[in-house]
Amino acid sequence: MALALVVAVAAVSAVGLFSQRVRTALVNQSGDTMGADLIFTSRDPFTADVTKFVNANATAAAQAMQFPSVVLNGDATTLASVKAVSGNYPLRGVLRITDQPFGVVRSAEGTPPRGEAWVDLKLWTALGLKSGAVVQAGASKFRVSAIVDSEPDRGGGFMDLAPRFLMNADDLPASQLLGPGSRAQYALMAVGNDTQREVLNAFTLPKGVKRVSPQDARPEVRNAINRAGQFLDIAVLAATLLAAAAIALSAHQHGTKLRDEIALLKCLGARQNFLGMALILNLLLLGLAAGIVGAAIGWAAQSVIANLLSSVLMLDLPAVSLTPLFYAWGLGLLMLLGFAVPPILQARRVTPIRVFQRDLSDSGMTRWVSFAAMLTVGALLWLQTGEAKLALYVLGGTFATLTTLAALAWLLVRTLKPLKQTVGASWRFGLGNISRRRGATVAQAVALGMALHALLLITVVRQDLLVTWRSQLPADTPNQFLINIQTEQLPALKKFFDERGYPDLEIMPMARGRLAAINGKSVTANDFDDPETQRWINRDFNLSSTDILRPDNKLTSGEWWGATGHGQKWLSLDKYAFERLKVKLGDRVTLDFAGTPVEFTVRSTRIVRWDSFKPNFFLLTPSGVLDGVPQQWITSFYLPAGKNQVLRELITAFPNVTPLDIGAAMAQVRGIMDRIINAVEFIFLFALAAGLTVLLAAIESTRSERVRETGLLRALGASSRVITRGLLAEYAVLGLLAGAVSALAAQVIAWVLAVNMFNIPYGPRPLIWLAGALTGCAIVTLLGWISLRRVLRTPPTIVLQQA
Repeated sequence: MALALVVAVAAVSAVGLFSQRVRTALVNQSGDTMGADLIFTSRDPFTADVTKFVNANATAAAQAMQFPSVVLNGDATTLASVKAVSGNYPLRGVLRITDQPFGVVRSAEGTPPRGEAWVDLKLWTALGLKSGAVVQAGASKFRVSAIVDSEPDRGGGFMDLAPRFLMNADDLPASQLLGPGSRAQYALMAVGNDTQREVLNAFTLPKGVKRVSPQDARPEVRNAINRAGQFLDIAVLAATLLAAAAIALSAHQHGTKLRDEIALLKCLGARQNFLGMALILNLLLLGLAAGIVGAAIGWAAQSVIANLLSSVLMLDLPAVSLTPLFYAWGLGLLMLLGFAVPPILQARRVTPIRVFQRDLSDSGMTRWVSFAAMLTVGALLWLQTGEAKLALYVLGGTFATLTTLAALAWLLVRTLKPLKQTVGASWRFGLGNISRRRGATVAQAVALGMALHALLLITVVRQDLLVTWRSQLPADTPNQFLINIQTEQLPALKKFFDERGYPDLEIMPMARGRLAAINGKSVTANDFDDPETQRWINRDFNLSSTDILRPDNKLTSGEWWGATGHGQKWLSLDKYAFERLKVKLGDRVTLDFAGTPVEFTVRSTRIVRWDSFKPNFFLLTPSGVLDGVPQQWITSFYLPAGKNQVLRELITAFPNVTPLDIGAAMAQVRGIMDRIINAVEFIFLFALAAGLTVLLAAIESTRSERVRETGLLRALGASSRVITRGLLAEYAVLGLLAGAVSALAAQVIAWVLAVNMFNIPYGPRPLIWLAGALTGCAIVTLLGWISLRRVLRTPPTIVLQQA
């Protein structure tokens, strides 16, 4: 019992600690996509109180101001997005620059020196600049010393899409670019540890100040991190199931062995209440001692794993927090109370007559014991993930697996009874064991199946779901976006790309409309209680029109219109927008397009895979609906490395078209995918060791009976060879049954998770069913053979004396 609890706490603490460090590191690294861990933004300069609080509760802070302004180069002028940054910008990620258009890109060391400015390729082209050119912005002149290739915090708003003019914040006062009433966006960027981020996230924001995290800024990064967390949760769930199985098996054995002692104590006058309190106190003391040992082993194990994997994962893992150790200890006590207390207290029901008439049979588990066990498993899964939906899927699949295993094991007992008369002596002995001990056979098949189920579940997640997730972002995923394409340019642009090997370029229209009314009633930001929704609807919505529902958009309710919807004023909303606006199917939503109101009827809702890196929109309408409103066009394509000549030719031919390089964001998401796959693979190894321990415990649960049976058979003249073959045949049949059902159940759960949680395609894998059955058969048979070596060494005289 103590060993099982040590294994349980060690498994949960090691996996929990390691996955928590990986999860935290992924969140920390996601700050690279926006230059900081948190950004506070405002339309007005920050008050001294806000600036003081952020500086006092952050490891480092930086400031940035963005605003539109005209930049001049002689007679050439253009409207640019000016960005003035402090000297320590960016706090996370890398600012990349180059000396010449499409030249060698390097990481910037700091920000533009005073009197200098860095511009992006669009501004360089628009003003016809040359290296060292002097331009004017406001009342100051700046020497252009570099071209900005990428900024970690560059987003998709107007000021981020407009040509960039990057300058030193210390040059702002002299330039007189910012005056009273200037239309500027102020940003206060911060980085810090977990505690500091918690403080900054809990800070009550003044009116007009918005807090942005990496997950808020980049939906594709948010999706990747959320999925990474869910995959880690599944790995932790598998370890928890294995730990629960170890406790349940050892508790059942311990309760059975206690019956002789309890019967003797009852003969000596022990009362029921005394026995109950003594047994529970014994378990608590056992749990405290074993929990300390298990937590220490878990801490040491995750430290070793982290040291070995730090270079493989390419993550700077944060320091270990002791909180998960106490959490794992508490889970161990919960397992002990949920799985051990019921069968041990049930042992109190034994009658004193057992002292004189020894009964080796098992009275079985009562309904309340089974209910307590299932309730404990449900509580464990929910506590481990904090996500009821994920825990419910795994719990439901596990319960269905155990029920199916119990039913099939019972049918197996009934089926094998007549078959044992038609086979040889060894198989007759093995099949006879299965059919003779019906209750023990069913219980052992369920126990073996639970352990194999947990192992196969994490195997399927590792081999199938993770690989499928990774394959959704193949090497040729579009890494270039083109925006601001005008309608009259479409024929020429398509011809341009046809000539360069892009005949199937998908170009989508995009219009900008502001929410005006819902169901005929005018709405403003004040009509919504949620501050995030208030800020969200104050912006213009980007929407597009199409008749084709792409694979990265999944319909969740309503109907898709298809080609028959052409010209119909229908609307399909992303689930996020649907929930924010609090609308329902059939509602009427009015959008204002530069003074032209258009009323749409909500037809459907969708879940959008933003990490597909293809043009996607919160709002979609049928084709032809946007023809009467101002619109531009947008597209994306994959540009291989070393093919920047295509972009150079594109800008020359279409100066107004704005290319956006999203290669850095894609690399971030791919990095998250690769690292989480590595993390789950190594967690799998730890869970595998725990699973093998559980399987061995399940086999050991019937060892006392096998010692007695083997001794009697040897006393009656049976050879060790026949007994060994018979028992191995029994283990092979049990392993085959448990492995086959567990593999099928793991596939079903994986399919449910893929469809309902991860939104990735998944289909049946018959080879996994075969592999699961054969693997279960091989593992159980091998562990059975290991256990048999001690059983066969027991002299028959000892067994006969005990009888």
